[in-house]
Amino acid sequence: IDRFLAASVDRRGLDVAPRASDSTLIRRATYDLTGLAPDPTLDVRLDADEDWMLFVDSLLDSEQYGVRWGRHWLDLVRWAETDSFERDRPKPHAWRYRDWVIDAFNADMPYDRFVLEQLAGDELPDRTLDSMIATGYHRLGIWDDEPTDIALAQYDDLDGILDTTCRVMLGVSMGCARCHAHKKDPIPH
Repeated sequence: IDRFLAASVDRRGLDVAPRASDSTLIRRATYDLTGLAPDPTLDVRLDADEDWMLFVDSLLDSEQYGVRWGRHWLDLVRWAETDSFERDRPKPHAWRYRDWVIDAFNADMPYDRFVLEQLAGDELPDRTLDSMIATGYHRLGIWDDEPTDIALAQYDDLDGILDTTCRVMLGVSMGCARCHAHKKDPIPH
C-alpha cells in the first residue's frame, strides 16, 4: 500500500509529510488504542520496528484497550444501567455484561464466538458462567415496567432485540418490516 500511495504522491508532484516524532507517534497510538493520554513518565525510544511493535503490543495488552473498544460495542447494542421509561429503574447487574464485553475484547475473542455467546451462550454444550453472562445481551435496551398491554410490551421487547441484532450483527435494519415494507428493503414486511 505504501508503494501505491508513494507512486500517487510522486505523480502529483506532492511532498510527503515528514515522519512524526517518537513522542507524537506514542501519543497517537496511546489515544487511539486506549483512549487515554500516554504516561508522562514513559520513556520509550522507537529506534527500531521491533521497539514500535513491543510498544503497540503493550497497549493492546492493557486492560484499557478492552474498555476503549468495548465501549463502541456497548453503544451499538444499547447497553444501559437503567430500564428507561418513567421510573428508570436500575439494572443492578448490568455491569456483568459490560465487564464480559471488555474481557472478550482483552482476550481477543474471535468474533464468531463473541456473537454466539451473546445470542445463545446458555445453549452451548461447552457453556460456562461467562457464556451465560454474555446472554445479558438479551436484557439490554428499554424495558417498560408498567405496560398497559402486556402482550404488546413483550413483542416490543422482542422486536427491539431482533432489530438491534440485525443492525449490529448483520448490518441490516428490519425495524420497518414489523409494520410495513419499503421498496428494495432486503427484508420485506
